[in-house]
Amino acid sequence: MTRSANVLTARQFPLPGFVLAMPLYPSKTVNVPGRFLSIFVFSIGFFIQCNVLTSNIGLRFLNITDLLVLVTLPVIALLYIRCLTPSITLLYLVPLTAFFALTTIFADERGDGEFYTTAMTYFYAVYFLFFAYMLFKENLLELFCWSIFAGFIAVTILLFLDIFIHDQLASLGLSFMFDEAGVLEAAAKGEISPLLLRVEKAGGIWPVGNTAGPVFALAGAAAAYLAERNTRPALFAVFLLIYLATFTLTLNRSGIFAVLVIGLYFYIRNFSIRMLLSTYFGFALSALTIAAVLPLGAFDVAEQVFSKRFLEDSNTSNNAQERWETIVGGVQVMLNHPLGIGFTARYGELSQLTKVGTPHNGFLATAYASGIGFCILSAFATIYAVFRKRKVSFFAYSAVGVIIGYQFEELNFNPVFMAHVGLALAYAFIDLDFRLFMKNSAMRMAAITQNVRGGDEGSFTDKLGGLRHPTS
Repeated sequence: MTRSANVLTARQFPLPGFVLAMPLYPSKTVNVPGRFLSIFVFSIGFFIQCNVLTSNIGLRFLNITDLLVLVTLPVIALLYIRCLTPSITLLYLVPLTAFFALTTIFADERGDGEFYTTAMTYFYAVYFLFFAYMLFKENLLELFCWSIFAGFIAVTILLFLDIFIHDQLASLGLSFMFDEAGVLEAAAKGEISPLLLRVEKAGGIWPVGNTAGPVFALAGAAAAYLAERNTRPALFAVFLLIYLATFTLTLNRSGIFAVLVIGLYFYIRNFSIRMLLSTYFGFALSALTIAAVLPLGAFDVAEQVFSKRFLEDSNTSNNAQERWETIVGGVQVMLNHPLGIGFTARYGELSQLTKVGTPHNGFLATAYASGIGFCILSAFATIYAVFRKRKVSFFAYSAVGVIIGYQFEELNFNPVFMAHVGLALAYAFIDLDFRLFMKNSAMRMAAITQNVRGGDEGSFTDKLGGLRHPTS
């Protein structure tokens, strides 16, 4: 993209100041070839979506991203440690570490193995701070989004293959270990397992469809950003069609809702007469296609699925009442244990209050695992990413997906949501650090650079617009 095109984009979609000033941030400590960094970033994005179950092949990590985060954290931190400022250390890393230490030491009734989520939540939050510096400093955000999209396509293929070759995929970590016959036999004896839901709602690489649906929906953030970045709304339309295909197996409504809200946000943000005409012709073509193949019975399965989940579900009002009661009870449990509580203990306490052991809310579940402090940080970062006037759109789309997903399910333990929350935290606090502490010094540096080059005075955006990375 040319310099003039960069400046034009910056004026069309105002960017945060730190993005414009990123060329002024210190460079990495070791001159690693760009090709290696690109391969690394693509791998992280791909495996965020196509999150191989390393526990299936005998490793002590549940997912491949857990392994990658812990193994590569020292490397990426050393590469970009110069980008850290004293202010962001005090503003973000110190409170984050303090919250982690407090919940590690003082959380109530944590059982064996229940510390894993707490620890990984912290490591993801630290890891993606340095990863965000890499994305912006090396101009790799678009590649990262392409890799997420590629991972989404791969995990969708695995979801459908799982119907036919489940055992083979599970042995390679490409499907969740599931003994359907055993679960059904136990259910017949009155022993109900949470995995019984997988019989109806397939999850592929994830335990059940209620996890898979929201996780797949987060790929919509990458698709929307790529569609906006390349002015190709058809990219998001392709994602939507693939996602609707996955819905026929996952049967998860919250994911559908998240995708539709991301799509609506994308549509409003990029609305134009051309897009309106494209939408009209797209709907017309879809209607003609459906009308042509409908007599052949090609949409019978899809019709049954959507009818079952949206028209014939008589439990909607009961579900809404139950979820409200569990949220009220969940808040009470959170306030009773501000530094966190073990899963088994809080399940029992919440069951006594509401007869249901889950709050159906990711933010409350975050408070149980990592304390109220980290819960507040996560909620603030996602809301900030959405409502910040100057924004990089990927982080806003991602935050929308996280917020909606968290309103329906406990997804704080999921590595995909951990990654997106980590990115939201990094984005929000890098931006705040720049706005509160670095903006004036960056403007002075830009002015000095401009004067040395013999340029005239201009606005901060004009001075740095030609230097910035094309991230919007």
